[in-house]
Amino acid sequence: MLPLSDFATPRSAIQALLVDDDSFQLELISDILRGIGVAEITTAASGAQALELLSAHPDRFNLMLLDLHMPGMDGFQFMEALANAGFTGGLIIVSGQDEEVLHAASRVARLRRFSCLGSVSKPVGKAALAQLI
Repeated sequence: MLPLSDFATPRSAIQALLVDDDSFQLELISDILRGIGVAEITTAASGAQALELLSAHPDRFNLMLLDLHMPGMDGFQFMEALANAGFTGGLIIVSGQDEEVLHAASRVARLRRFSCLGSVSKPVGKAALAQLI
């Protein structure tokens, strides 16, 4: 697997995991990612489901897009579990929360030593994601 931090990595080599409890958002963001050239997209409807996927395929994903507001395990709790799982790929935070929450989440991601590529407000636009990837 190519590291996302390698700027020579083509978008077609990205293995993305999209974590959001909203099925409409999963479909919409998946379509946007495909539209900008990301061919491999896996979705998870919860943090627990994403952790199961990561445990089954620890080196598969080099990009994760994460919603902050999810039932059961929110994005902040998920980032803690993700750090404990040893995830080393790029992270993009996607949320409908206000700018202060997005900024705080980005700081938490960086403190956990994730390669935080940035955050995107919902509704997600193609240009915003393309700029971060």
